[in-house]
Amino acid sequence: MNQTNSLKVHTRPLPAEWTPAESAEVARALLLCYRSGQFTCQTFFTQPLTGQINWLEGLKREADVYFREITAIGIDLFHLRLVGKEDDIKKMCREPGFYRLLRGIDATLTEETRSRWYVDIASGKEHWDAIVDVPRKAFYLANYVNLRKTRTRLDNLIIVGDRVLGLTAKREVVIGKLTPDIIERENILLDAEPMEPVNKLGKIDTLARVPNSDDVFLVAVQNRVYHFDLWGSMTSFEELPETVKQINSVEFNRVRSVLATTEGLFEVDIQEMPNMVRATGLPRQIMHTQLREGFKVARYVEDPRVLGIFPAMAIVAKTKNEKVCVC
Repeated sequence: MNQTNSLKVHTRPLPAEWTPAESAEVARALLLCYRSGQFTCQTFFTQPLTGQINWLEGLKREADVYFREITAIGIDLFHLRLVGKEDDIKKMCREPGFYRLLRGIDATLTEETRSRWYVDIASGKEHWDAIVDVPRKAFYLANYVNLRKTRTRLDNLIIVGDRVLGLTAKREVVIGKLTPDIIERENILLDAEPMEPVNKLGKIDTLARVPNSDDVFLVAVQNRVYHFDLWGSMTSFEELPETVKQINSVEFNRVRSVLATTEGLFEVDIQEMPNMVRATGLPRQIMHTQLREGFKVARYVEDPRVLGIFPAMAIVAKTKNEKVCVC
């Protein structure tokens, strides 16, 4: 990976009437967004060049709402990570086409692929998390909870089993339980409580899911990643070099994890085990002069429909300056 390439994207407005062709297009999308009643997706115009750093050009920057991730968490029940203003997100979630879009995306999910991930370039806008029940055409924004009898905003939400975990403005981890009544009553506040065993570590930078577990999650503090279960027991931890001051995201495929940090991108070889993952090697930095800046997020992409190549294997990452690369 010692070469760089500029890669254009293709923009396609999605029609109001959903067809299998639209499902396939959204499954291929790198970016999915909404503005004034119109859903739009962007895909690679030509396939990325393997073995090179591909910087994306032409990503849509004027949308009201950006999708970050759509994850199936139950039967016709989804967790959506979104970026935008609260009013714009509520408006979008009341659009009839919104539920057709989710049904179309659901048709592309499999036992191996339970979520669709998209890039966003909405710097400075708030992140929101919606729990969406498609048959009821109902949604719930889960970012405000009842914590110590106070309405408190959470960010970096993750769903682990039937629990919601998130970070307060003070970077504390709190946990609450998902129940059907939150969908039935839009203005209800989920009761949450601090996870004191986790918060003893200090200010938490990031929460992340473990891919094969319903009760273990990851907590990043400075250059360390800790494994905790929902009852507050720490099971293991990994450590990056001391030069890393903050880990911003941790994502997995079946054999590796990729970490976006203030000092660039790192990978760790892993082994999936029942209800956990185990590191089998030391962290290694992805070495390239253009990949040594700070990164906000990095994900593996292994879907041939997205990359247009087979076998498909790439990392899509976003820098702190909102630039997106495929490597």
